[in-house]
Parts: sequence; C-alpha cells; structure tokens
Amino acid sequence: MTAVGPARETGQEPDAAPEAVPPQAAAAPAPASAAPAAGSGAGALPQLARVLGGVVAPTTLLTGLLYYFGWLHAYYLFGYLGVNSTTLGFGTGDYLMRSVDALYMPLTVAAIAALLALRGNAALLPALRAGSPRLRSLALRAVTTLGIVLAVTGGTLTLLIGGSGSGYVALAPVGFAAGVVVLGYAVHVRRSLRETRAAAGWADAAEWMITFFLVAISLFSAASDYAGGVGVTRARQLVSELPYQPAVLLYSEHSLDLPPAGITETRCASSDAGFRYRYDGLVLVLESGGKYLLLPRQWSRANGSAAILLAESDPIRLEFYPGTTAAAPSAGAC
Repeated sequence: MTAVGPARETGQEPDAAPEAVPPQAAAAPAPASAAPAAGSGAGALPQLARVLGGVVAPTTLLTGLLYYFGWLHAYYLFGYLGVNSTTLGFGTGDYLMRSVDALYMPLTVAAIAALLALRGNAALLPALRAGSPRLRSLALRAVTTLGIVLAVTGGTLTLLIGGSGSGYVALAPVGFAAGVVVLGYAVHVRRSLRETRAAAGWADAAEWMITFFLVAISLFSAASDYAGGVGVTRARQLVSELPYQPAVLLYSEHSLDLPPAGITETRCASSDAGFRYRYDGLVLVLESGGKYLLLPRQWSRANGSAAILLAESDPIRLEFYPGTTAAAPSAGAC
C-alpha cells in the first residue's frame, strides 16, 4: 500500500470549496420602482420626436411653408396697390425672399419666449419641490387658470375674427396657442411632482401629439395674419415714399393711352424719332418676370389711381434720373 501524504508534499492541492458569492454581486431583478414609467414624458417625447422628424425633416415642407408666407406677403402688398401679385411672374426664389420679411419677427419672438420658458421652468420646479404642499397647490391652480383663460379667450376671438391679413389679428391664435402650452405645462408639472398618476404610454404620446397639433395650427394661423399685415404695411410705406423716388421716363413707339392722372404725355414732333411718345410723372416700383410695374408719382389709393403694368419689349424704353424731376424734352423732340 502506498501512503498518501499531505497535499503539500505531493504537489497536488485538494479541490477548493466554492467561495460564497457576495450578496451585492448576485443578479437580482430590478425593483419595479426603478423601471421607467410607461407613460412618462421622457419616454413619450423621444417617440413623438421620431414621428415628427419623419414629417418635418424634409426640406420640401419647410420650403413650402416659406413659399406660402412669401406668397401672402406679396399678395397683400400688391393687392393694396390694386395689382394681383400672380400677374407679376414671381418665381419660387422671389417668394422665399419675401418670406424673410414676413417671418423674421415672429421667429425671433418665438425663440425669445421659448428661452424664457426654459429658464422659468428651471427655476420654478426646484422651488415647487422645496415648497409646502399648499404652495404647490396654489401655484398649479394659478397656472391652470391662466392656461384656461388664454385658451378660451384666444380660441373664441380666433373663431369670431378669423383671418383678415392684419398683424394685430394674429394675437388671437397666439393667445390660444399660449393657453394650450400653459395647460400642457401644468399637467407636466403635476406629474413631475407626482400629484397625479402618469398616463399610459400611448395616451401620453397622444396628449403630446394633440398639443403639438393645436399649437402648430394656431401659430400657422398667426403667422399667416402677420405676413398679410406686414405686406399691407410695406405697401403703405412704399406709397409714402413715391414722391421721393428717382424719376422715370417712359418712351413708346405707339400711344399707350395711359390714365392722365399725374402722367404727362408728350408726342414727338420729329418724324424720324424712334419712340414717338414720352410719358413723365412715373415711378418704377418693380421689374419681375419681364414686366414693369409703374405708379404715378402722385398715386393715391383713396382717389382710385391706376397702377400700370407693361411687358418688357422693344417698343418701349425706360430712362432713369437720380432726382425726382426728369430732364425737360428739347423743343420739338422727345
């Protein structure tokens, strides 16, 4: 028989006993409270952002909106002068450029309001969490009441007034949009403070979608009214500056039978003159699409003065002078 010595002497170690696993290393299911709520805003907002991103991201939608607001700007501006803007041959680039004048102020105001709202939310939530339940209840009631008043008042005025191409009319849909945002914010704060139960995931996403839709429609209506109001304002400014615009002489091979109000027609005596008729007292307002839009220097909307639209062609010629008075025609010639 062979004696078996200690394990140290034979170079073999006995099987080690399994070590105890520390309790903190063991895999344990996460408590139910640690899982994100199915209806939390944090889960609904990314889902809503993905849905909206698939619709809003394409540049065709943005270009279409800018085109529309530029078209409204031109429609009201030239409509004030009695001219249908569709006859001026504007292209997409023309409308996009005009949309800047119609939208830069609303976009600036919206950006400032959003920045102030974010700053206010960052300051309000910690104060409400640190305050007493009574203070939180009073603050939330005040915010909810403000939202209801803004939404009801703005919505009612929007339905009663409707769109009229006035910048002031745009305040009604803006008030409605502000009311919807304030109400949505009140609900969000209540859930953040756990005063109300969070909605289910689909319900929370639907709430955000409806809120976004109402705000977007209201702001679209407001921007449309504002664009029309800006167009009318620019038209009035243009009319007020007509007496100070450079002089324009219009030459034509044939009589154009222009209205006599504020326009002087001179017939050339020379038989070999290239252009037999000269017209004074005009101001060039616009050249677009091969057309000239001219107004008499003394044009007035009140007395029904006519706007003149001429096609660019060889039988007519325009001469411009830096002052408000054109050069006098020579004796017996144009």
